[in-house]
Order: sequence, then structure tokens, then C-alpha cells
Amino acid sequence: MKRFKPYNPNLFFIIGQKLKQPDAKGRTWWDKPYHISEYETVFDMAQDIEDSYISMNWFYKCSRKGEFVAVFDHICIDLDCYKYESNPTIQYHDLGENYEILLKFCDDNNIPRPSNILSSGRGIYLHYTFECPVPARCKGRFQATHRELLKKFIPWGADQATYDFSRVFRIPGSVNSQHPRRHPCEFLDYRGQFYDFSTLCDMVLPKKYEDYKKQKIARQERREKAMVEYLARRKTNELVPDERGAQGFKGWASWAKKGLYDIKTLGFLRYRGPVRKGECDIFCHEAGILLAQISNPDNLPSNLEQWAEGVIDEGYIAKHMHNAMQTLYKKAGHDYSAKKRHKGYTTGTKTIIQKLGITREEMKHMSVLIDHEERLLRKRTKRQTEGRKERPHSTGQTREAWLAENNLSVSKPWEALNISRATYYRMKKSGTL
Repeated sequence: MKRFKPYNPNLFFIIGQKLKQPDAKGRTWWDKPYHISEYETVFDMAQDIEDSYISMNWFYKCSRKGEFVAVFDHICIDLDCYKYESNPTIQYHDLGENYEILLKFCDDNNIPRPSNILSSGRGIYLHYTFECPVPARCKGRFQATHRELLKKFIPWGADQATYDFSRVFRIPGSVNSQHPRRHPCEFLDYRGQFYDFSTLCDMVLPKKYEDYKKQKIARQERREKAMVEYLARRKTNELVPDERGAQGFKGWASWAKKGLYDIKTLGFLRYRGPVRKGECDIFCHEAGILLAQISNPDNLPSNLEQWAEGVIDEGYIAKHMHNAMQTLYKKAGHDYSAKKRHKGYTTGTKTIIQKLGITREEMKHMSVLIDHEERLLRKRTKRQTEGRKERPHSTGQTREAWLAENNLSVSKPWEALNISRATYYRMKKSGTL
């Protein structure tokens, strides 16, 4: 199998296996990352494992998540042509002698011929291999090209869900246990050309890269022309973070200070003293997140210890608290050095309420850790209180009593004056009456 090894020596690939029966942990699938230096050894070993898979791309972390993809070296199209009996959209299932049916289909539909053709045991793999590794910054074009190729091979039963960056495919030599005859995955006797990435994209995509770039620039210009900046918003953005207004607070730092006071109040309300040992972790972690926003990372441990006095059990503070907060300290220091607005972890009111399990009765004693309903209730109560202050001597009057005195439709004063209703309102408006 020809795979171009990237020139970065610190990359990883993934080997996985589909299990027939769940293992002791209940898994039907497992995968494991390996360093690029182990590629030859691990690949030869995995060929002898039934239903073994390998990642389509290379990663810069020991994880098969698409966000950690570092480089691409080919596009893999999975053709499930063996489903032609149950899927009427599949028109082709036989490659033909010397693959003439597949190659003729590519030529007739202006599709580039694949670099390699593999039998997956039941279906077919088409590989479009690049001349050199493609960096991850080209993710957008890579995925767009991959999707377009999948659409073009719909008559062959192309699996439309295989365009993600973390996709795996069967290792050549590995036996496909789903085939009745346990057929292995293997390369077929066909070798095509390797492609330059940009050339392949231009051949497959409906527009060339330059056209997409011009379209993107034009779209940005239209957005800039249509953008409206309100004066109030501009003034707000010019303020320093501690003075920025949001829901009645001066800013994120002000909200964090009030949140720290609320967490301390919650501890006293629940336990009438220090928080019990089983819940010290969550109280200290939430308080540490808020403290990281308003204190220097070097002073964060001492500030957290000062906050915890009288709230958290002394034994927990002395033995466990700082060890449990090491990740928070490290992340806060990194974000502080990067001059980020939010240090450490970001959190919100709903998240803190959910983690601490704050009840509606406890919210009555909080200042900022309250939900939407409690906030509306406070606004309504405040509005009623201010209204009573503005009308201290108002006794109130029912609608029926007011209508009895002011309902002209009942008294009809224009009849007593022997004039029409319209004349009455016209004279009243002019001041004659």
C-alpha cells in the first residue's frame, strides 16, 4: 500500500477493529493511535487481524477527531455496489474486464480516474492519491472535493456519509468477516496517476479556486457595506471590560465577584457551616473559575484559599484542594499570557445552577446565580414596588365604577343638547363646549 509519509516526525495514525461480539467493556469497536515511526511494523501486524481498519488521514494528537487532522494524502471513495439488489439508485455493480466499465463511467462523466482500486471484501474502494501531503488548512477544499466525488459516484452506491476527516477504511490484507467466503480486502491490478491537490480540486469542483476566492472577497465587501454600527454599541465596545454593561452588571469581572459571593452564601445556606467533603470539589472548581477572571494567575491559589476559609472543610483545603485545581491554574496562566478575556474555563449562570443544583428557594438569597423565571419575578416585584411609591395615596378604582361616571355612550349628552354625536365631539374638540 502506497501512503506518503508526511515530513513532520510527530504525527499519528489510527488502527481500529470491528468486534463480532462485545468485549468485557461492552465495546464492539476499538481504535488505538500509533506514532508515525511505528507505521511499517503496525501495518504489517494489522494485516493479519480480521476486520481491521486504518485512518485515512494523519493527526497531530493521539485522537481520531477531525479537529486534530494535520495532513491529508488521499481521498477514499467507498462504493457499496453490493447493495444493488435492495437499492434501486445503484445502476452499476460490476467493474468489467480490466475495469473498463468503471473507467468508461469516469470518462463519460468527466470524473478523474482513480489512482488505485481496492476490493473491500464486498464493495470497492477508490483512492485518489496526492503527489505530496496536503496541510490541514486546506480542509474546506478537501471536503468539498470529497463530497463532489461522492455525488458523482452515486450510481455505483457511493456511501455519502464518508466525507468526514476522521474516516477509516479496511487495511489491505485484512479479512472481511461479513463476506460469505471471508474475502480479504486487497488491491486490484490497476494503477492510475497521482494527482496534484489543486489540479484535482479544479477538475472535480464546479468552480476553480480563483473563482471561489473572488466570490468570497465580493461577499465580504457586500457585508461590510451593509454593516450598521449603532452608536450605543460602539460606545459600549470602547469601554474597558470591567465597565462593559450587560444585564445591569459592569461586566464579566463584576458578575464573577457577585457569583463568588453567591457560591459562599449557598454553602452557608445548605450546610450551616463548611461544605461537606463530598461536594468540596465542585464548590472550589466553580469558585476557582470565577476567581481566575478577576485575579492574577500567580495569586490564584492564595485567593482561592482565602475564599475557601470558613466555607470549605479545612482538611480538604490543606490536603486536596490545590491538587484538584492544578489543571485550572495551568489553563488560567496560559490564557492570561495570551491576553484572553476569559481565563481558564468559561461558564455561565445556567451551567453553575445545574452543577450546584441550586433550587428556587435558594435563588431567593442569590444576586446573580438565578434563572430566567426568578429574574422576571424580581423585575415584576420591583415594578410593583416602584409603582406604589409613585402613587402612595391611590385607592384604585374598578372599571365598572369608572365607566359609570365617564361612559358617554350611556349618558349620551348630545341628545340633551339636541345635536348629533359628531357635532358634539367636534364642538368639544374646538373648545365650544
